[in-house]
Amino acid sequence: MLAALIAVTTFGTAVLCFILAEGLFDNREGQIAESHCRSTAPVPVMVSVLNGLAAGLLLAAAVSLLCLLVLLFRYPSERGAVAVPLTAVGLVASVLFMFGVGYETVRPEPASVAPDPCAFSSR
Repeated sequence: MLAALIAVTTFGTAVLCFILAEGLFDNREGQIAESHCRSTAPVPVMVSVLNGLAAGLLLAAAVSLLCLLVLLFRYPSERGAVAVPLTAVGLVASVLFMFGVGYETVRPEPASVAPDPCAFSSR
């Protein structure tokens, strides 16, 4: 039961960290709109930190779900018929979400605004 509690807590905290990082990431579009001559804005350090923390927490959730899955197979019970598929789905979702957050940490999407009025044009 402790593994399930750890998995739920770490997954929830990871989602919260990712939501906060996306909120900070969206502020860059305002920075780009303010300076009309820049086509991109730097990625805030806090966004990378929160995304990295979310990826680590999702890894912890995946490990705890894997431990729970092993325990469910080792000690079968009546609840196992429902708990095993739910745990497996949670494990897959956690791992996939972890890879997505990790990708966002390594390669964040550049923010840009439509046409850049200060850009050089060769026409």
